Amino acid sequence: MKIFEKSMCKFVVIFVLLGLVSGCSREDKLPAESVRAEKIISVAVEPVVLGDLTDTFTLPANLEAWEDITLSAEVSGGLYKINFAEGDQVAAGQVLLEIDPETVKTQQLKAQNDVNLVQSKIHRYQQLIADGLVSQQELEDLENRLVTAKSTLLATELQLQKSFPQAPVNGTIDRIYVDRGEYVSPGMPLLQLVQVDQLKVIADIPEKDVQFLHIGDQVQIIAASIEPSSASPFIGVIEHIAITANPTTRTYRTKIIIDNRSAKLRPGMIVRAKFVRQQLQQVISVPLFAVIDREGEKFVYINDNGRAKKTAVVIGRSIGQRIVIEDGLEVNQSLIVAGQQLLIDGNKVEVGVN
Repeated sequence: MKIFEKSMCKFVVIFVLLGLVSGCSREDKLPAESVRAEKIISVAVEPVVLGDLTDTFTLPANLEAWEDITLSAEVSGGLYKINFAEGDQVAAGQVLLEIDPETVKTQQLKAQNDVNLVQSKIHRYQQLIADGLVSQQELEDLENRLVTAKSTLLATELQLQKSFPQAPVNGTIDRIYVDRGEYVSPGMPLLQLVQVDQLKVIADIPEKDVQFLHIGDQVQIIAASIEPSSASPFIGVIEHIAITANPTTRTYRTKIIIDNRSAKLRPGMIVRAKFVRQQLQQVISVPLFAVIDREGEKFVYINDNGRAKKTAVVIGRSIGQRIVIEDGLEVNQSLIVAGQQLLIDGNKVEVGVN
C-alpha cells in the first residue's frame, strides 16, 4: 500500500511538472506570434502636392539653312575673277565673281555709240526737214533705229550686270564649283550661298498630335552631336504647319525657326524636337507605379501615422511616368511609393526605403 501511495505521489508530481512546462511553452509562443502579426514593412513616401504637369512628345527632325542658294551663270564667257573663298561671309549686293566683263563692256560701248550716232542724225534731220532736204519718212526711220539701238544698249547693260553676279542675301559661301579661267555658260552652277544665322527645323507631325500645335508655339531642339557641356536645349518657334498631310506617311510637315547666331548648329544635323502637347496646371499627380490595379479596383496606400491605409482613387490621364489623380487624395497626405505591393490595409510601416 505504501508502495502504491509513493508511486501515485511521483505520478502526480510528474504530471504537474509536465503541465507547468507545457504552459510555459504556450506562453512563450504567444509573444512570437504577436510579433509576426505586427511585422513592420519598410516603405518610401512622397507628399501629395499640387503641381503643373506638361505633356510632351519628341520627334526626330532635320536642320536646314534658312537660305540655301545655288548661284548659276546667266551669261557665257571665261571666269575672269573669283572675289571670295569658301567660308567667307558676304553681304547682299556684293559682287562675287566676274565673267568675261571686257567682251561685254566692248559690246556695251558699241551699243552706246550707236545710240549717240542715231540721236545725232535725228537732231540734224529735224533741222533739214524744215528746209525740205529730207522727208518725214526718213526722220521716222531714224527714230525707229533709235528705239532699236536703245534696246540693244539696255540688253548689253543687263548682260554686263549679269557678268558680275552679286550675293542675293547676306550669308556664307559654302562651296565654289568653278575655277578661275574656266569657261562658263548659262545654267552652270557657280557657288553655293547659305544663310545660317537662323535655321529651319523640319519635323513631320503625326495626325494624332498635330491638333495640339499652333503657330508661335515654342519647341525645344536637342542636338545629340553637341558636347554635353553645351547640350542645353535650343528654343525654336513654330512658323508653319502644313494644311495637308503627306499622302504616304500621313504626317504634317512643320517648320520651326531657331536662332543660330552662336553657330553651334549646322544644316544637315539630325536633331530631336520636343513639342508640348498639353499643360495641366495645379493638379495632383503620382508615380504610375504607386497606383495598384487589382481586379478592376484602383487604389494607393497612404502612410497614416505609421499604418498603411488603403485609399481608392479615380485616375486621369498619364503623362510620362506620372498619372493624374482626379479624386481620392488630398494635399499633404503621405503617399507610399515603394513597398506598396507588399502591403495590406492596416500594416505597420516605417519610412526607410530610398
